[in-house]
Amino acid sequence: MPLLDHFHPPHKNRPPWSSVATTWAVSLMRWLNHTLPAGEFVAYPTIHLGTQVEADVAEFDKRNGGHHNGNGGMATLVEAPPAVGTFPILFPDDLEVRVGTSRHEMDLCGVIELVSEGNKKEVGERAAFVTKCAAYLQRGVGVVVVDVVTNRLANLHNQLMRLIGGTPPTLLHDDPPTYIAGYRPVRREERNELDVWPYAVEVGSPLPAAPFGLRRGPTLMVDLEATYTEAVTDLGIL
Repeated sequence: MPLLDHFHPPHKNRPPWSSVATTWAVSLMRWLNHTLPAGEFVAYPTIHLGTQVEADVAEFDKRNGGHHNGNGGMATLVEAPPAVGTFPILFPDDLEVRVGTSRHEMDLCGVIELVSEGNKKEVGERAAFVTKCAAYLQRGVGVVVVDVVTNRLANLHNQLMRLIGGTPPTLLHDDPPTYIAGYRPVRREERNELDVWPYAVEVGSPLPAAPFGLRRGPTLMVDLEATYTEAVTDLGIL
């Protein structure tokens, strides 16, 4: 299903974007949990990790050793295309003690962010969102950002790239302001690097699949088109 404009008539507030995003997050959770090996990873929607950090869909590592064993249990796991850009990134040392509930004792290995109007509203909100994404990436956590907000033109992807030192090929034109971006922290030949896949999308066009690199796990192509279609169908939008 082509992407609809949920921020202008005739689909504005029918239903509100928060309802669309919530339903889409559930569809993404369902897709991830059916695609990745059972018992190794688990996805949850609308995860709150503190007062300022949250993800619309968070993928947790359930494995004891923290490494993908390559066994079966996956639906079609398609190899990601070559990254549009790759550049060095700093991964800070992890020397810490964590205390959490039984669910959150699992290692966070990937997040999918569905951008809201509030994320793009003011300078402070935009900076908070970008800083949150950078913090995930610097801890080796894979991120996918889905920005289909059409009534606010800030380009959060470009702002993130400028914050962490992305190269010019990783930047998008500000028009159109809607895009999908995948970010995969990876270590190669004793170097810490970040692979980036930015895709501009337009209202009326299909959504591309997004590369989703899980920390110490596989990279899979998230079927945004199928999950979005499921969400808007469930909401009776069409």
